[in-house]
Amino acid sequence: MTTTQIPAGLETPSDKPKRWDFSRDAVTPGRLAAWGAELACASALVAPLADIPWEAGAAAGVVCTGAAVVYEKAKGSWRRVTVARASSWLATTGWLSYALATRPTLLTMVIGVSTWGAGAAVNIGMDKWGEQTRAAEAELDKRLTQGEQIKKAQDGWAKLLYDICGIEGAVADPIIDKWPSGAGETVKITLPAHLNVDALRGYEPELAGALHLPKGGGVAFSAGGANVPRNVVFIAITRKNMMAGAIPYPNLTPTTINKPVAFGRIGNGNEAGLNLKDEGVIAVGAQGSGKTALMKTLGLGLVRCVDALVWDLDTSAKMSAVFVNPYLRYGIGVPLVDWPATNDDECRLVVQAARAVIAARKTEYADLLEDEDVDNLPATAEIPAIHIRVDETKSMADDVLEGIDFIIEEGRSVNVRVDTTGLRATRDYITATMDELTPGRIGLRTNNASELDMLFPGFGAPDMAIFTDPGTVVYMSATKGPFQPAPAKAYATMAEAFTEGSEEHRRMSTLFMDAARQLSDIRPDLDEVSARAAGLAYGQRWARCIPNLRGDAYGNVTAERMHESVWELYQSWPTPASYDVLLGRAVDDEGNTVTAHGASVSIPRLSEELLDEDALERAAAQDAAIELAKTRVAPKSNDDLAVELFASLGRPAKPSEVFPLMVKAGYDKSDRTFRDLCAKLGLQDKLSRGDDGTYAAIECGEVPHVGRVPGPEDDPDGRGDAPHQ
Repeated sequence: MTTTQIPAGLETPSDKPKRWDFSRDAVTPGRLAAWGAELACASALVAPLADIPWEAGAAAGVVCTGAAVVYEKAKGSWRRVTVARASSWLATTGWLSYALATRPTLLTMVIGVSTWGAGAAVNIGMDKWGEQTRAAEAELDKRLTQGEQIKKAQDGWAKLLYDICGIEGAVADPIIDKWPSGAGETVKITLPAHLNVDALRGYEPELAGALHLPKGGGVAFSAGGANVPRNVVFIAITRKNMMAGAIPYPNLTPTTINKPVAFGRIGNGNEAGLNLKDEGVIAVGAQGSGKTALMKTLGLGLVRCVDALVWDLDTSAKMSAVFVNPYLRYGIGVPLVDWPATNDDECRLVVQAARAVIAARKTEYADLLEDEDVDNLPATAEIPAIHIRVDETKSMADDVLEGIDFIIEEGRSVNVRVDTTGLRATRDYITATMDELTPGRIGLRTNNASELDMLFPGFGAPDMAIFTDPGTVVYMSATKGPFQPAPAKAYATMAEAFTEGSEEHRRMSTLFMDAARQLSDIRPDLDEVSARAAGLAYGQRWARCIPNLRGDAYGNVTAERMHESVWELYQSWPTPASYDVLLGRAVDDEGNTVTAHGASVSIPRLSEELLDEDALERAAAQDAAIELAKTRVAPKSNDDLAVELFASLGRPAKPSEVFPLMVKAGYDKSDRTFRDLCAKLGLQDKLSRGDDGTYAAIECGEVPHVGRVPGPEDDPDGRGDAPHQ
């Protein structure tokens, strides 16, 4: 063990470092003066024996006094300290000279020892007092310097606000709130008593320019909380371009609709979120600004809630597809969106059902509201909130928009809320009811700043320079806060936003499949009161929606477009009632409206009780193969892993059935590349391929058709996008 490794205070004398100079803390000017006086006394005692001349004492006095004065001046000591040191040395050496000249007597020694004792006490005490004095001086100098800096900063802010905003007499708070993210700070400004935050509205671009902030940075104003005086304003200054790049969506832990639903981060590193239990949202942005991506991010936040259901009015099917395809294509879990309406009539059924649910909940849960002593229905897993998301309100039919307005007006107290998106903030995109009764606002990049001016009436359009990348938003809530438009960066959920091969790219490429695996078990069922009110339109929704989502342009559905288990379930359902019947448009020969009849259908939650022993054994084999592939020191090749997973199924299977298992085991290539891998394994006689596009492991005993060689015509999507190792 080296000396530096020995705990302090436990070294042996031989271990301690040698110090042969006088640079130790114990050697102070006061103690030197005391030791000098002690030496003088000793010299006086031995003077008769050594015959020391008195001139020696005088010379020592001159040297020591001069050295003390030079040292104290170099140290910057006060004048009285320098005088005290010099006086001590002069008194000591003067007495020594006198004693040497007259020969020391008992009286002389008593005087000398008394002088030595008093001088030692004074000088040693002066050391401590001097250190305290110097510390006080340093603190005073520091505070004076800080005061000068604070005064300079306050004068700078006062001049800046006067030059740009015409406000005279503004005072900046000396304490600046630095953000943990390091991206900026918040400055508290006290305006003259007759002004408030409105006096600064519209000056964001000018202030950002004066502060030399980058694009993607900027300033934002806030009036603070309810207890903050009206003339106090908080200016958030973002000094870095926080809007560049992409922020990956965080973990998929379950949450509740009773908490704010996070969708991104603000400049100081905190999460940006809206309280969707108590308010709907309007999102406005131009094409390519990231509206659909934002709705996917908000949708992930909603499907993580154990007490919320999502119904989508999505005629383009872009917003809903990622939430239902893990089930429809790969048989994973259940659809995360409870009702995806992708055509006009299905949207009409959603609106019709929502109106019925609102009426039923108000009537049948009246006693619950009275017992709980609340005005609004609580959101629980037993009575979940319903969020209706509308992608592009302009594409909705007029009667659907009228129904949406009704839901916004009447559904608030029973947890039926509406979120809408549009290209513009004008009345042909956002109705008057939506504008007046939707407190949550999210603005994305628009082609004209006036669009955001209309989205945030009374606050003015935000600085358009912050919209440097898709996913950059400005948001506010008129009821829950932030009460003024605040910039934020929405989470990214698509792999294309990240560098290929990175951990974020790998995680985002399977994000929605992981969500289906992790969140299917916590998705709530619609309460009985609401389901009964929604009727057959709700009960048969999947029998209608699956053809809409996976069928061709004519509504024809084939097994190739969905997972085998989904196809078998779909085939087992009866034909659903037609849209004309469900919407009351069908009449019989006598002119009476035809009443809808039929059985409801549902998607079961797969559990071990629904699986036979062979299926459980195969599932265990799959999990074992996947875990082994993850933990091997030498990674198992993709060829061997694919063969093992096909064998674990115990039957011929399509590549689309095995691909999710490959991804779970760490496979990072696309499904098209995996199909190429299966074709290659078929040529190598490791897998056998059937005419129906299925493959089977050779050792599983089922060979669909080993004599046929796959050709390019077998893959309608063409070759894959990466070579296999």
